Amino acid sequence: MKSNLVYPDYDHSLLSISSSILKHYGINLGYKTIDLLDKELQNGPRNVVFILVDALGSEILKKHREKSEFLINHQKDVLTTIFPSTTTAATTSALTGLPPVKTAWVGWQQFVKEEKRHVVFFQNKDYYDDSFEFSYNVSDKFVKTTTIYDLIEKHNKDVSVHEIFPQFKQEQHKVFKDQVDTCLDIMNDNKKHFVYMYWDQVDSKLHDFGTKSKEVNDEIDQVNQAINHLFNSVDDDTLIVLTADHGQIDIEPVPILEFNEIAEMLEEKPAIEARATAFYVKDEYMDKFPEVFNHFFRDKFVLYNSNDLIEMNLFGMGKPHPKFREYLGDYFSIAIDKYAFHLSDRPAHKATHAGLTKDEMLIPLIMNR
Repeated sequence: MKSNLVYPDYDHSLLSISSSILKHYGINLGYKTIDLLDKELQNGPRNVVFILVDALGSEILKKHREKSEFLINHQKDVLTTIFPSTTTAATTSALTGLPPVKTAWVGWQQFVKEEKRHVVFFQNKDYYDDSFEFSYNVSDKFVKTTTIYDLIEKHNKDVSVHEIFPQFKQEQHKVFKDQVDTCLDIMNDNKKHFVYMYWDQVDSKLHDFGTKSKEVNDEIDQVNQAINHLFNSVDDDTLIVLTADHGQIDIEPVPILEFNEIAEMLEEKPAIEARATAFYVKDEYMDKFPEVFNHFFRDKFVLYNSNDLIEMNLFGMGKPHPKFREYLGDYFSIAIDKYAFHLSDRPAHKATHAGLTKDEMLIPLIMNR
């Protein structure tokens, strides 16, 4: 399985797409761009559309080749995502132009010591107790970000910026075709536009039904048809860039909190993700924890001291966000096989992400040029 691992290449990654788009609009945050995309942007398109289809990794496209034919035919390159290969970290990097080490958006749920709670930043909820309500927006206080479209709008007064989201945020977008129609309506004038479009249902179907399911196949078919329609409905003055935040892998859940020897060593419950997990260890067990963890899980996960992990630059280059180190815990495990820690009493997913396998890490660069 270790030969199946792919490490993030931040010079040729999801982050690089955002860097190229920012460069086009006169903004440089110091990260590498993609030459192929730069060349297309040098043609000066009036409209730039950046589409992120959650979990539509390049290996997922291959598994559903017949239904993703149009997408595959317009795939220009294969990139890596960032690490962890998960929506919270990756979409934040895509939308800020910064790697996780700079944003401190690391995973689905992060332990915030000021609250003594595991916070789902996207939902402003406690992961282990979703009945609890915060009186303020936790992420705005501790890890507030600036989006690329905020930067584009600030530096380009003649460019209108737009975001198009699914039904959970914009009620009218029940299927992906609805979002495509909204995008076409936005660009139906002579103004300059930057559009960011995000679609979540490939990811949801993968979680619920697995990577080879009919439900995923049908959802990819809808995306494929809608992108075909979009590509064929725009002129040469519109550049469309489509990618994913990660792929997914079918998994077997491991109920880690049922391992009493592990649970009794923890100061707090595990954080971040099922396949990239932070552990907060009691002081008296700091030396013993790796020995016990590896006894149970050495064939499924690699355990790192979190300080050592940071030095590997897995989370990207740059001065770390002030909260970043804190969110990694004392030790951090990464899945190297098909396993994922089951961290809650909710039903386990059929497939998921956040690890380093090629199924999770490789993403497509799809363009209409």
